[in-house]
Amino acid sequence: MTRAPASLLALAETLESADPALPVRFHVQGAALGDGYHITELKLADIESIDCGGRRNAWREALVQVLDGQDGEALVAGKVASILRKGLAAIPGLADVPFAVECAPGNLGLSRFAPGRPETAGGQIVIPLENERALCKPAIESGCCAPTNACCA
Repeated sequence: MTRAPASLLALAETLESADPALPVRFHVQGAALGDGYHITELKLADIESIDCGGRRNAWREALVQVLDGQDGEALVAGKVASILRKGLAAIPGLADVPFAVECAPGNLGLSRFAPGRPETAGGQIVIPLENERALCKPAIESGCCAPTNACCA
């Protein structure tokens, strides 16, 4: 999967450059959320963490929460861009941080997904969503959690 625009501002700009009447569909693992989905929240989160190696870290990230639809029509590019722009104007700092999408196909089991690059095909804009996975930052950075290293104990 090709990563999405790096920020909600970039996603808004991408949608604004498309035909505003094109339906936008979120595909989770290849299956579309139901038409009539609803963008329930745009969130800005300040994260402070300590990893298994004892190192502290801090960052900001944005989340887009989407309620799966049961009936109705998919939102169109112009409407999604408008929702994003209103959120960007209302929450300082929301525009330029990395983002993820929260949703629950069938509205069961809320999960976090990495958005892929929006693609126009078949008269619609598809935003693919792929499951994110847990990562051990020390292992990625230094091999901390190798079987012979006890830093994670």
